[in-house]
Amino acid sequence: MKRFFPGNWVNSLGGYQGQPVIALPGRKYYHRMGYIKVDATPRTEFDVIIPSPDKRPDDKPRPDIVGLKVPNGVWLYHVGLRVLGTRKDSDRSGLIWGAAPCRIKLASAVNVNGATITATTASTPPIDDTSLTVTPRSSVFGAGNPVLTTAELTLKLYYDDGSTGAGAVGLSSLEPGGSYLVAETCYYTTDDCGTPDDFGGLPALVESL
Repeated sequence: MKRFFPGNWVNSLGGYQGQPVIALPGRKYYHRMGYIKVDATPRTEFDVIIPSPDKRPDDKPRPDIVGLKVPNGVWLYHVGLRVLGTRKDSDRSGLIWGAAPCRIKLASAVNVNGATITATTASTPPIDDTSLTVTPRSSVFGAGNPVLTTAELTLKLYYDDGSTGAGAVGLSSLEPGGSYLVAETCYYTTDDCGTPDDFGGLPALVESL
């Protein structure tokens, strides 16, 4: 696994490859991102797709990863969701829901209500609109103190009924090619013990006669 240090950490971490950054001694920080596609079929639950870094067809591309997972036993401190515009700098997303009160959120389950990070749950603040359309915006939640997870969490986009149940109609898109959202999570783990290479190697061995 490739490890990054502040001196060469000049771009976003590769969530597909699970690249960590050693931003503080003794900790490996992870930033995993993906997208959610909403099409014309109304649904109440959507998976996050972590896209493959292989973009060229002749590269024998690896498949996309389905599911934004937070491992068991990590220190979770951030979850985020962004509704994208249909065009650059657009004020419309193409997302539509059937009736109010309804909301969307990135969460570990539909019954996780409100902004929270616990040992077994996580959710962004819900995004809602008084109209039936959803405007582009961002919603993030950062824990004041990182929380140690005691179970693996799978974060999904949920369309709820304004509380802890699934919405009655579902979320869909008016755009011919669908609408997109961005999901992310940040956590850290304890780093492994270093190796002799970290301090320049061991003293030279002297062979006995």
